[in-house]
Amino acid sequence: MYTATATSVIDQFRDANDYLSNYSESPVQYGGRRFETAAHAFAAAQSDAPGWAMVVQSARTGRDAEEFAWQGRMRNDWADVRDAAMAEILHSKFTFNPELGEQLLATGDGLLVDTNDDGEQYWGRCLHTDLYVPAGQNMLGRALMRVRRELRGDPADRWPRVALTGHREHLIRPASRDWVRSELDRIAVKLRDHHDTEIASSGLATGSDTWWAESALAAGLTLWGYQPFPEQPARWSAEQQAVHARLCESAQRLVLVGGYPDSGFFDTRNQLLLTDADAIIAVRDPRITRGGTVSALARHCTSIPLITVNVAQHTTTTNFLPTAADPHQL
Repeated sequence: MYTATATSVIDQFRDANDYLSNYSESPVQYGGRRFETAAHAFAAAQSDAPGWAMVVQSARTGRDAEEFAWQGRMRNDWADVRDAAMAEILHSKFTFNPELGEQLLATGDGLLVDTNDDGEQYWGRCLHTDLYVPAGQNMLGRALMRVRRELRGDPADRWPRVALTGHREHLIRPASRDWVRSELDRIAVKLRDHHDTEIASSGLATGSDTWWAESALAAGLTLWGYQPFPEQPARWSAEQQAVHARLCESAQRLVLVGGYPDSGFFDTRNQLLLTDADAIIAVRDPRITRGGTVSALARHCTSIPLITVNVAQHTTTTNFLPTAADPHQL
């Protein structure tokens, strides 16, 4: 059986990986009914109209069921319940069909990304004009990876891939910079030894991003780099450019978002960086309430454990869930 490492990426749910698609012909039990595909079940979940589930059951294929769903009356609270419905349907799919569960487990810790040609940006990722890589929230891939963790019985603090978002050095007071660097050294080793972390992901900017990449490499972690456009370091000092070039050379995976300077590519970079991760490190000063790091956390850090390195108080805390009331000390 093939066992994938955290460095593996499956970005097409077709051919040998068709079983990951909601359209694959694998029966699902949902709401007390049997559906021929997960797409059928998900279409049925979208409406609470009387008799709707029976209508969806009659659809010949999952794509036909999806077409029915667009014509039906959608639940008023659909945006609030859709993620939970998908989670329940996927759990049923991979437990009702044990052979599929084995296939999912065989992907190891590989990153699962549902790349599509339909323009779907919530459940998957698709290519946009001027982008070099597909972008989107990849909620289906993330849900599949949660099911995989559940089937494997992973502890909540097992994080194969950890990304960092943080301030650039000019936003961190000189007296705090050495502490941040030593703290990132400590965190990289602890993640490696106690949280099964293999991948350290960095946005490759100056300051926190660079320090994290250097700490990760020193700890023997594999580096993934996410770069908004090739000219990112153009205005940096010669020393900073040399470090950046070295880190790009050291990265096992380098995701280049766009081909020219554009501020929008920074947000896309942050989306991919953070949604590819199992946990996120945020190097931030709570007194700073605007800027790239604050925006990245607000827009893209959902349902992901957050390790906060507080540069004002020189403390590091971890919220294992976004709603956790009591942070744990890392």
